[in-house]
Amino acid sequence: MKAKLAICLTFFVSTISWGQEREALTIEELAATLPGVEAQDIFISPVPGMYEVAVGPQVAYVSDDGRYFIQGDLYDLDSNQNLTEQRRADARAKVIAGIDPESMIVFSPATENIKHTVTVFTDIDCGYCRQLHRDMDQVNALGIAVRYVSYPRTGPDTDSWDKADRVWCASDRNTAFTEATLAGKVPEEICSITPVAGHYDYGHLAGVRGTPTILTNDGIQLGGYLPPEELFSQLESLSN
Repeated sequence: MKAKLAICLTFFVSTISWGQEREALTIEELAATLPGVEAQDIFISPVPGMYEVAVGPQVAYVSDDGRYFIQGDLYDLDSNQNLTEQRRADARAKVIAGIDPESMIVFSPATENIKHTVTVFTDIDCGYCRQLHRDMDQVNALGIAVRYVSYPRTGPDTDSWDKADRVWCASDRNTAFTEATLAGKVPEEICSITPVAGHYDYGHLAGVRGTPTILTNDGIQLGGYLPPEELFSQLESLSN
């Protein structure tokens, strides 16, 4: 998966042959021309004569003869649907489903009051993440459960990473997260193994580019920070 993630869409361009007109390739034949791409990453496109290539949330379109390359979003004008974003959402949903729920720090209303659940890639030192957490009582009161996944933007061996590790090592992770995020009070506890590195890798696989990144269970990205009422409104609109 890491090898696939390292493939930039521009790399696809360098692998495409620009020769004379050729016959259509099978999915397996096209995969063989794209290093790091497997047949399972290639789909029949809604556009005749094109294949859709999806490596995680990265999506591109290649003509079935392997000659032409399109980078950009594909829209169905009849339904006004962004088909490329749907493929990205599917990829993100698979990433979310692969994260152990026990490794997350969860702030939730009572089970019977949960209307929506979101997964949030967060960084303790992120200002908008801090604002989202200040709103947590309101978010939970609206029936929204928040599952936090660590994504220290500065990467390994940094203060933000160390804070995330220490919060996870705390006996009361929820309290430790709140105090570290809102008051800068970092726990002293350390432990040998935490899920932070795994969470960080999942963030890359999901295409996280900043924090907070708020995702539904279906992999739909709602954006960064949203006020509680707007977050609830977006979730409600998706469920209707």
